[in-house]
Amino acid sequence: MPWRRLWKKNDMESEVRKYLDLRIDELKLKAVDGLSVGVSRILSMMVLIMLGAVALFAFAFGTVLLLGDIIGNWAAAAFIIGSVFLVFLAIVLFFWKKLFINVFVKLFISIFYETE
Repeated sequence: MPWRRLWKKNDMESEVRKYLDLRIDELKLKAVDGLSVGVSRILSMMVLIMLGAVALFAFAFGTVLLLGDIIGNWAAAAFIIGSVFLVFLAIVLFFWKKLFINVFVKLFISIFYETE
């Protein structure tokens, strides 16, 4: 059989090893790409959350001062604004899965299982 002369055992093993090495390199590159995209999105989200928290704190402080002057009791104004934030926190916790978990699941699925 003439094809046996073309593909010796050593040649076949070396080709399989080369192929497997290329597949492993491809998987490593995909993992690095996916991790870099995921980490960059997480870090950018953290920066946006921190900036939003600072802006929200300044807004809340100003609202407490304004409401305290209007009703004449700054402690009551602080409790009113605090209760508003607790309501927002309850809403965020109620929709936690839709807001955060589903977003990251879709992100990592698109990263690791993208079709080219």
